[in-house]
Amino acid sequence: MTANDKFAQLRGAIEEYVDNHRDAIVTSLHHLFDHPELSGEEVESAKWLVSQAREGGLTDTVIEGIGSLPTAYQCTRDSGAPGSHIAFLSEYDALPGVGHGCGHNMIGTVGVFTARALASVLPQVGRGKVSNIGTPAEETFGGKITMLHEGAFKGVDAALMMHPGLYTEFDYKTLACTTPDIEFFGKSSHAASCPWNGVNALDAIIQLFVMVDAMKKQLPLSTRCPGVILNGGERANMVPDYTRAHFSVRGATKDEMFMVQEKLINCANAAALATGCKVKVTEDPNAYYDLCADKQLAGWYQELWSELGGEPPMDHPVPHGSVDIGNLSYEFPCLHVNIRISPTTAMAGHSVEFGECTLTPFAEEQMLRTIKTLALTGLKRLLAE
Repeated sequence: MTANDKFAQLRGAIEEYVDNHRDAIVTSLHHLFDHPELSGEEVESAKWLVSQAREGGLTDTVIEGIGSLPTAYQCTRDSGAPGSHIAFLSEYDALPGVGHGCGHNMIGTVGVFTARALASVLPQVGRGKVSNIGTPAEETFGGKITMLHEGAFKGVDAALMMHPGLYTEFDYKTLACTTPDIEFFGKSSHAASCPWNGVNALDAIIQLFVMVDAMKKQLPLSTRCPGVILNGGERANMVPDYTRAHFSVRGATKDEMFMVQEKLINCANAAALATGCKVKVTEDPNAYYDLCADKQLAGWYQELWSELGGEPPMDHPVPHGSVDIGNLSYEFPCLHVNIRISPTTAMAGHSVEFGECTLTPFAEEQMLRTIKTLALTGLKRLLAE
């Protein structure tokens, strides 16, 4: 039997599995929405998703707490025969003030039920592994990057996930991002009677921002380098001896991002030299790389999505921020689809309104179609060997 024949034979079973578990899928969506937990604190959310994975037969390997992240997890079904290891990723951290305003209640639910759908036909496939891997703290320090550094994705051959949004996109780019801190150390003195005895750390940080503003004129349009002053001194009658700034450095690629950061550090060193201060740069250990979607996975997804009645993806790029799956996409094939969950674009992500939108009938239908399409894309990958 050819791979195409096998796919045709198993496709209906996957779609039927999703339809038969619609109530459980919607229940999970609402459960996570009703119990939001912040990054690194997703204790009950992780337990809930593990329970859903266990219920769906992902029990050959169950790990609760991975490396340094107690709210990360992995639940796997193993065919027992060599083959690809396909991972479907879940996110489940909420945002302060707006709960699941980024839709991670949907991402968590889709990850576990997509893994269950594909795992349900794994005995017929006869090879490979299917996992649901829980990846906490996407909104803060990038849990996937920590997990990658600590070896949690060793042996994974492809990772797939979705993100709810205002547009539908399959093969698109995100910006690389890193967030360095810059501190200046001077010497305090009375600002009126003897300022010449001081070394002004505020002067240094002001010069830094002036130089960064000038630097931007020579940078590619795809770059970003906004910053804020977190500490600018204590009193006006004291020469500030300490200042601190935080920057968000972005580029179209990780190399472009690091190029901008190098220029920023040069500006900081120049400001320190000009003012007589000392400078300390603390680089972000979990810099987010740009997303490089796997062309084959994206192509399969688009074809299957269309066959299942999904709308065409965006035909022109829209601005994106940064996602921690980008780092994974430099190591093995990844797919991170963006799925429209609202008929209108008149709302913002990271808002109460966006979170509530995940619970609408339109969003539910899009979610179910996404689970089917991701699972079928994973089946294509398993059978392609």
